[in-house]
Amino acid sequence: MSEQAVIDCLAFAQDARVLEGVAALQDFTRLRDALTNPAGALRYRITGGVGHMRRRFLKLELQADLELQCQRCLQDCTWPLVVKAQIWLARHEDELAAWDREADGLEDAMLADEQFDWMEWIEEEMLLALPTAPIHLDNACPASIIGAVSSKRPNPFAVLAALKQKN
Repeated sequence: MSEQAVIDCLAFAQDARVLEGVAALQDFTRLRDALTNPAGALRYRITGGVGHMRRRFLKLELQADLELQCQRCLQDCTWPLVVKAQIWLARHEDELAAWDREADGLEDAMLADEQFDWMEWIEEEMLLALPTAPIHLDNACPASIIGAVSSKRPNPFAVLAALKQKN
């Protein structure tokens, strides 16, 4: 990737800069552990700006198709990842402390950093957006696998009924 991995948050937001591109999923080491196949790409867009009361912000948009393990059939499934996030930037700790973050809708606020690692931010947001138990969308699990899994174990109620009949 030819982009620099750090930005000055305040300058980026003040100048309303935009950073967009494509990154390989395999470049995200922590995310890679959750994927069954790290091949693929992530489209990202970071936009800086100044909002109400001259508060600076960064907006993030991510889009990728992730290969995860379906927890229903244990096969690979494609999970469409779409993330939209925004963080508000405070110039110093006193400014951050003075904000009524809940009332003003500034829950996601942080102290601005001149060496902000935006690739780390992207990976953090992707990890937060992962499903706890991914499954095929629209019940698209292969029927033969579901049938094989469910036919291996006897119905526990059938076992109880057999025990009841013996007594």
